[in-house]
Order: sequence, then C-alpha cells, then structure tokens
Amino acid sequence: MDLDFEITGNGRPVVLIHGGGTDLRQWTFLASLLSKDYKVIAFDGRGAGKSPSPIKHVNYVDEVLALMNYLELHQATIIGHSMGGQIATDFALNFPERVSKLVLIAPSLTGFPYSKEFEQ
Repeated sequence: MDLDFEITGNGRPVVLIHGGGTDLRQWTFLASLLSKDYKVIAFDGRGAGKSPSPIKHVNYVDEVLALMNYLELHQATIIGHSMGGQIATDFALNFPERVSKLVLIAPSLTGFPYSKEFEQ
C-alpha cells in the first residue's frame, strides 16, 4: 500500500475521505474527537499530501477498497467531504457490503454536472 495514512483510536473503523485540494490534515480535529470511540483511518488520496502522484488514470473508489483490504477492514463507516463525498457515495454504491454507515458532507455527485456559474 503506497498511500499515506494515519490510524488513531480503537473501536469500530471509520474511514475519512478528504475533499479535493486538501489532504488527511483536513480531518485533524474531527479525527481526534472520533478516535475517543472509534478506530479512525485518515488517508491522503493519490496525488495529495504524502501519497504519490498518479502516473495513469486513478479509480479512487478502487483505492478506498485497496486501503480497506490492506488494513483488513471488512466493513467501515465512510465519511467523505466534497469530492471525498463523491468517492464515498460511489464506493457505497459499488461495495454496499463494505459500508456500515455513510456520512456525506457537501458532496459532489457522479453524473451531476456543475452549474455554469461554478465552472466559471
């Protein structure tokens, strides 16, 4: 596993997926609160933070699956923000048996285009 990740706390696993333009530090304060009751996994997506840049097209859903497999997590609560929320949603739709709970914070969604105002 070449993605950079941090694990804090003990208990049921929670995987945090950061938004675009950020890295696992986005979760610093939330992770410290959650780690009192949960095993919290925050990671840098490919090309963010300390994780390596992609050399070909990246399937971010498959990257979450690979991380969970590497950490031997059969199921986890998935929390995603912005683009991370989009990845979390797509992950839950593709691998529902691996998601115990899904928390989305201002997610973008696959298949829904941005407004012209946003794109400008």
